[in-house]
Amino acid sequence: MKGRYPVIMVGFKRALLLDIAGPIQVYSTANKLLETPYYEVQLVSENGAPVETDTGLCMQATSLLSKASTGGDLIVPGGPGVDLLLQNQPFLAALKRATKARMRIISVCSGSLLLAATGLLDERAATSHWARERQMQQLFPKVSWQPEAIFVRDERFYTSAGITAGIDLVLSLVEADHGSDLALRVAQELVVYLRRSGGQGQYSKLLTLQHGLSQNLRRASEAVLEDPTLDWRVSRLADLAGMTERNLSRRFRKEAGVSPAKYVEAIRLDLARTLLETSPLSIDQIALKSGFQDGQKLRRVFHHKMNVTPSQYRQRFGDRS
Repeated sequence: MKGRYPVIMVGFKRALLLDIAGPIQVYSTANKLLETPYYEVQLVSENGAPVETDTGLCMQATSLLSKASTGGDLIVPGGPGVDLLLQNQPFLAALKRATKARMRIISVCSGSLLLAATGLLDERAATSHWARERQMQQLFPKVSWQPEAIFVRDERFYTSAGITAGIDLVLSLVEADHGSDLALRVAQELVVYLRRSGGQGQYSKLLTLQHGLSQNLRRASEAVLEDPTLDWRVSRLADLAGMTERNLSRRFRKEAGVSPAKYVEAIRLDLARTLLETSPLSIDQIALKSGFQDGQKLRRVFHHKMNVTPSQYRQRFGDRS
């Protein structure tokens, strides 16, 4: 339709149903609330065949990926089918061609791995589903992965985290296109939160890192949890775990996927987030209680990991009761 903004959703076998349906519903609801519908949504597939989602439900593609209209948004969902396509060079080549002349290139969940496989995310910031963290770091080290972010923008590339994070991202795009009032009305219609932003972590890093640690490493971890303000250098952790510093570092990387120093930082950051959400303490007080040297150090780490300042995080997620 003339004057409409094209939105192209790329379908493939075993794509996650909600990765497709969630963003499309946001665009559709925005159309319903606008005086004149703005978004023209189209589901495409590589060969034009129906898209069999991970649930077994099939969705009818309306065009070939190679013949999709240009401009507007191109969205790549995630799901179990991603792994089957990472080595599918014809598909990746077609996807890369389809990204040309787009205003915005968007991925949901593990769809960012497909964009990364084309080379388009090299030297760019991006995110994906938290469960893919080790895989994305190993397969695509040229990408600046930010696994704790709900969504990340790098120029015209927009990547979101697991599943429903695609709704958060597309709500932010609707807000950019039509203002906060419409985005709020869409969020209310869908009964979702508008205020969950790209800076909120996808999951508790602390709980994830605790899971599966061996007994020796868990002993060291629990000591850090008991008092994160202490000087937790590698030598101290190694003594608690009853092993050499070299072995401790090797075991931490193998079992937790991070160095001992990054592990301690993750615990401190998780505690700082909790205090920002639940306490009236100042930023400097929270920094001291969570083990950071001062407020400046907390702000630096927080902004690097979460893409927002501690104050912005508190404004969005703090207890207002």
